[in-house]
Amino acid sequence: MLGLPLRDCEVAIVGAGVAGCTAALYARRFGLDTVVLERAAPGGQTATAAYIENYPGFPEGISGLDLAQAVMQQAKKFGAECVSAEIMGISRAEDGRWTLHTDQGDMKAIAVIVATGAQPRKLGVPGEEEFAGRGVSYCATCDGFFFRGQRVAVVGGGNTAVDEAVYLSDICDRVYLIHRRDRLRAEKYLEDRARSKPNVEILWNSVVAEIRGRE
Repeated sequence: MLGLPLRDCEVAIVGAGVAGCTAALYARRFGLDTVVLERAAPGGQTATAAYIENYPGFPEGISGLDLAQAVMQQAKKFGAECVSAEIMGISRAEDGRWTLHTDQGDMKAIAVIVATGAQPRKLGVPGEEEFAGRGVSYCATCDGFFFRGQRVAVVGGGNTAVDEAVYLSDICDRVYLIHRRDRLRAEKYLEDRARSKPNVEILWNSVVAEIRGRE
């Protein structure tokens, strides 16, 4: 889907994650000329999920990457196009259409759907930016292999954090799950899975104050 030229259309969708591709699928089914704009790799944050078990239609679960690719292929089947471009701004044109200003040039659309997805929540502590990409990561399935056989820490108590901890427990020596409260917010099946891993240790009522390391 990527690699196509920028052009005017009826519906422009910003973001090629699962939500954006689903919107493209429905727009095309209604016969609307549709272009999806994505600045990075299609699939969004879903593509980085190790395993998804709460998506209808997959009783045995499915990897985030497989789910994202399936949705993209379905959108492509109905004729949706995806352009590699980053949105710099949107303005109203004199003819009533929207002008999307991108790093690849401008395009016009009658309607714009913004499906830019979610971004990892940063800790905002000293050392985080300094060691980003050098020990600090926001995606276990993307970067976990760099830490194979090592001790790692995952910060958070929601579904994503616990799922990442479970994933890392299979490739790392020990996983510390750091959570600021005395109970997890994750769904029970994920918590049970984390507790069943002998190399996962949950640090309750704990907050990261600083990240230190060596070059």
